[in-house]
Amino acid sequence: MYIAKEQIKGQTHYYIRETYEEGGKLKSRTLFALGPDPARYIMYPGGNAYYIHESVELSILEKGYEVDTFELEDLFWPFLETRLKRIIKRPPVKVKRSYKGMSIDKLREIQSGIHIFDKRRLHYLRFGQVDQRRIAVTPYRFYNRLLGKSRDEIEAYIDEIEERLKPSEIKIYIYTIFNLQRYFFDNPYSLTAPFVLEQDRMDDYFMDELCRLNSDDTFFGDNGERKSLHRYLVKYLIMYFDSEFVRSPGNDWFSQFKDSNFYNPPYRESRMSLQEACRRLNITEQQYRAMSKKEIVTRFKRLAHECHPDKGGGHEDFIALCEAYKRLLEAKRG
Repeated sequence: MYIAKEQIKGQTHYYIRETYEEGGKLKSRTLFALGPDPARYIMYPGGNAYYIHESVELSILEKGYEVDTFELEDLFWPFLETRLKRIIKRPPVKVKRSYKGMSIDKLREIQSGIHIFDKRRLHYLRFGQVDQRRIAVTPYRFYNRLLGKSRDEIEAYIDEIEERLKPSEIKIYIYTIFNLQRYFFDNPYSLTAPFVLEQDRMDDYFMDELCRLNSDDTFFGDNGERKSLHRYLVKYLIMYFDSEFVRSPGNDWFSQFKDSNFYNPPYRESRMSLQEACRRLNITEQQYRAMSKKEIVTRFKRLAHECHPDKGGGHEDFIALCEAYKRLLEAKRG
């Protein structure tokens, strides 16, 4: 079992789900809908004890599914009172199968079915490295955590780790996992200082890679037609256009550019007018000024779903929508 999240009308809803096999494919099913506040199912009888309300386990059992009580309690750990988290030691995660002592060749064999996008994400989240040129030939044991998981469970697992990313890491993370450096292979700084690269070109390459992944049946594990940007990928669209590469003296490679004649392009602000940006998001300037950043993000997500190229929208129009979103956020920050 695992905890999955979905955004419904701008609010995060939580679900208890499990991976199961059907027709030779790994799928996921919802066992219990927790709503926006899973903590309400945690009961505190007194002292340092807690338990999960019986309605959760009974509901799952009534559907004909098995429940491990200890596993169920562990699922609710993130929602436990902070005081108890400091007192109670979280039980170690059960490992269904051990891969210790397995040869490199055997590891490579069992990991052959793991999608390259999953490997890129886990690799960066583990090492923080942009250079992933050997990722396809080098097996790592931490990839094994993805084995036996449905696409939904994999996304839930990676999403939890991504939440630990610092704001300053987000743009470089997206740049890395979508392998955008391969489009700038002739630039010696593509692996060390991507902020010096041409950002307009990078935007186009990112959109190409995002659309390619959205139509990749091997990633989603099905042959279903996706008429809009899949909810698993919408967050990456937001993360890319809502962040910038950090230029800080704290970075190791900053000294390469300090007091040098190397051309370092300034931060690229949107050239779109505020009026045009509002038009792209189908709002008036008056409505925009009354909107919060969260409301702008929610509106952008909905429009991104509706006018994505995979749903028949024009590629240039979609880029313009993203540019409009960026422009409106800049104005809010300013």
